[in-house]
Amino acid sequence: MNAFNPRHHTLILLKEFHNVMEQGFPFNLSPIPEEDISFSTQLTTTIEAMENNQDDYRDTGQHWISRLFRNYPLLAPRLDRYVLWHFAGEALHFLTNTELEKFQALEEAWLAALDNNAEFDFLERLTEAFKR
Repeated sequence: MNAFNPRHHTLILLKEFHNVMEQGFPFNLSPIPEEDISFSTQLTTTIEAMENNQDDYRDTGQHWISRLFRNYPLLAPRLDRYVLWHFAGEALHFLTNTELEKFQALEEAWLAALDNNAEFDFLERLTEAFKR
């Protein structure tokens, strides 16, 4: 199955993360501190840019990911590692060498399958690669 859409998958993961994030501290405070509002708004902006197919969503996402790891280190592990791979650039600095190798191999296999019109279940292979 080659119906995998990296952008759509990342969008789903970001929306799930956003929902979880807003239920926890400090995003569940009233009132929410300005810095935290700004951070949440930046994620919303990234999600909207992806939904609207804006070309600059990767830059916005990379900046948001850097803020996540710098300012919310206890929240960062809740973000699916695939999101880091998808946004690339600065976000790759937060992946281990082993993770980078696995994502690279997986993407190469997926692209080869696309070129050869071969069956390839990306999500199943992703799960298998990171189960070990």
